[in-house]
Amino acid sequence: MKKLFSYVFALLLSVTMFAGCNLFELNASKYYSQTVAQIVYDNNNKYDFTMEDLLQAYNNYGYQLAQNDQEMTGEEVLKQTAELMVQRKLLVEQIKKEISLTTEEKNVLKRQVYENINSTLASYEAEIRVEWDRDIKEEASTEETPATTVTRAEYTPYEPTVEKQYYEEVVNGSAQLKYKLVAVEKEEEQQDTTDPGEFVQATTDEDISAEAWKRYIADLQKNNEELGKSYTDEKAFEKEIARIYGILEENKYISKYQEVVEDGLEIVSQAAVDSYKEKYKRDYELYSGKDGEAAYHKAMASDASTVYYHPNSGNEYVYVTHILFKFSDAQTAEIERLEKLYKSNSITKEVYDARIAEVKDIDNTVVTYLDNGVEKKTNATLAYQDILNNVNKYDAEIQFEQRAKAFNTMLYRYNDDEGIMNKDFGYVVNLDTNVQDQMVKPFADEARRLHNKEGLGAISEPILTDYGYHVIMNLGPVRNVVEYGNIENLTWEALYNIKTQPSSEKTLFHVEYDAINTNSTKVTEILNSKVADLSAGVEKIRYWEKRFLTLLEEKK
Repeated sequence: MKKLFSYVFALLLSVTMFAGCNLFELNASKYYSQTVAQIVYDNNNKYDFTMEDLLQAYNNYGYQLAQNDQEMTGEEVLKQTAELMVQRKLLVEQIKKEISLTTEEKNVLKRQVYENINSTLASYEAEIRVEWDRDIKEEASTEETPATTVTRAEYTPYEPTVEKQYYEEVVNGSAQLKYKLVAVEKEEEQQDTTDPGEFVQATTDEDISAEAWKRYIADLQKNNEELGKSYTDEKAFEKEIARIYGILEENKYISKYQEVVEDGLEIVSQAAVDSYKEKYKRDYELYSGKDGEAAYHKAMASDASTVYYHPNSGNEYVYVTHILFKFSDAQTAEIERLEKLYKSNSITKEVYDARIAEVKDIDNTVVTYLDNGVEKKTNATLAYQDILNNVNKYDAEIQFEQRAKAFNTMLYRYNDDEGIMNKDFGYVVNLDTNVQDQMVKPFADEARRLHNKEGLGAISEPILTDYGYHVIMNLGPVRNVVEYGNIENLTWEALYNIKTQPSSEKTLFHVEYDAINTNSTKVTEILNSKVADLSAGVEKIRYWEKRFLTLLEEKK
């Protein structure tokens, strides 16, 4: 039932016409007015769903059941679609008691209806163009795109979904500074909220657009005939507009209600804290004690961001970030050529060493970057000096975050390692040399030296590896948020005060909070509970399965 409930809140609904439904072989039209489900509120208050309502429910969202579970029988799909139809009716009725749509929102829905219809008409036009062998000629663009070999990722700053907001409150006559979580207002795409008036068909070629309209209306009328109804063309179009508007309006009510639930910060923030606690306790069971040591190091080597408990907190791993000046293709090709010559004894070791040193020389390592959109080149020595000049403006001890942010800016200017770009957490390096390094040895050794000898925020000199030159920054040891004995006292404030990286605005709290809102698990649970309460609150819900299962019979 939990799986079924999730479809009650599906927002991507089909607004196509009934034609072409591949599940149903339709029986005689007289069946479409039959009642197939009923909500009994009390003895004098009932709501009937007809066979036509069920068909529309299938086209709107029921088909998703069949698509997502290929093993479902037609009978199972119909039964579950009928349940969804009733559940959505109850939910939307309740939502309308709590939420209303503004005139502007209704205008947007009306405009979306017209856009949908014009999109359908465009598909008709595409078919007609093929039939009539009529192509749309596209004008060739005269704009030239500047060539560039730089494909470095751009920095995407984290935009918090919730943030801590401070405010003053008078307590016993004195002002006190307090704080609370508030939802960050989303910048929504600007939409035209004016009344679009009457529908206007988007036309291309006049004769093709006219033929598209003719076929569209003909298909509408065909659907009406199959349902045993007869309308004028104008009335048929009017009813289709109302049908699509009804779907989008219902959709809008549900999406607005979801936002209300998601903005229930107290509920979702506690769910985020609970999520962190569960993962922490899970890892404690997995990694504490000698039996868990190997599993812990394996997990850290796989994806350290998924490890929540560290048995030897602060003493086994260190976070680092780095900038890679990668060897060019020409350098790599020359290195490979020299290695082949040396292995075949075509050159001596002395010649090989001297030539390799020359090819790998830092001054010969070219760094390509963009400066205000213009591609430029420098060598790794000058690029490294530019990094130092920008980062060393800030003191490592008292301005660590500013220092890390400056390094991060340089990272998106010079770095050739895609793996570190826009990453929530830095790389981790094991401090225990008995543990197998995941990074190449020169990189790992230098990361350990920075941690042991120079401290937080320290930057390495360029470190040579087979990939090129690495400039490494020490971001500090990997620690537990709290000790195991205090995990039940963990608060959202504690998680909010620990950033995933010192250069980011994302915190451990945001990681959990966003995960809950992204997969909607907790939100769906809350909405499921709402639906269950509404279903239990009516006197009776009835289904006439024998009636709607006739839709599966072959058309006579």
